[in-house]
Amino acid sequence: MEGFIVFDYASQYHSAREQLARWLAEGKIQRKETIVKGGLEKAEQALVDLYQGINTGKLLVEISPMEDKSVKANI
Repeated sequence: MEGFIVFDYASQYHSAREQLARWLAEGKIQRKETIVKGGLEKAEQALVDLYQGINTGKLLVEISPMEDKSVKANI
């Protein structure tokens, strides 16, 4: 097994971030996330669920519904 040190590639971070955002917007890569809807009232249960491992990828609590569904990918 061979690893690498992320800081060895710090000079390439900006271009990598741009490329990843482009791939995400184009659908070439997908992020995995579990979004819990229902506002802060659901945050406590979401934390319990997080420790029980029910989520896939990131676990997010939606505080209020997004009005603009055309939000661009952002990393």
